Amino acid sequence: MNISKFLLAALLLSGIQTVSVAATDSGEKGASAKPSLVTPEMMAKYAITKQTLDKKPNCNDVKEPLLLAFCERPVLTKLDGQIRQLMQELPSKQAQYPYVDLQKDQQSWLSRHDECMKDKDLKMCLELSYMERLSELQSQFDLVPKEGPIHYQCGPEKQDVWLTFYATSLPAVIVKNNDQYREAFMGPLSRGVKYTSHELTLVERKQAATIYWDDKTLECQQLAD
Repeated sequence: MNISKFLLAALLLSGIQTVSVAATDSGEKGASAKPSLVTPEMMAKYAITKQTLDKKPNCNDVKEPLLLAFCERPVLTKLDGQIRQLMQELPSKQAQYPYVDLQKDQQSWLSRHDECMKDKDLKMCLELSYMERLSELQSQFDLVPKEGPIHYQCGPEKQDVWLTFYATSLPAVIVKNNDQYREAFMGPLSRGVKYTSHELTLVERKQAATIYWDDKTLECQQLAD
């Protein structure tokens, strides 16, 4: 099965979602100070909560790096709001995969998110971090179109592996291997398509894939429909 048309649609959808993602009021009662470190009180102090939804605010008086990143890149506020909204809605829903622990996964992501404070390009790091978490939630709870699971066989032992592709904010793949599930997100590659995350790398080609799983490299072929 050739999934190039699906991936193209995913990229187009990704661009639409990044621009038009719905914002949630940062001052909502009971909202955690995480995933960003920007509390409603801090946002109000710098008068950027409402302004970021309408126009670029005057950021001259904002000195704290995290606040400045949110001030200069309004999409961060929107992505933050959508994640907050999903974290309120999803506890009552059933995830599509047995490995999902919503609160534990959120805390793991927060640790990775906070590492952005050490990154040279804080704004880009934060935006990618938010989009990855949003994509995790969209795929794990089956909130967007998908293709698969698609059956592959890997290595000389013809090990069975299944790949499911999602049209998430960052196009994603979830790999099932020996009853374990891992997820990665699309990035550019000159030949084929590369998905990466902190736990998995996958290079997808026409009817084939290379999967880097822990210390193993799996060369896989897609089975005929």
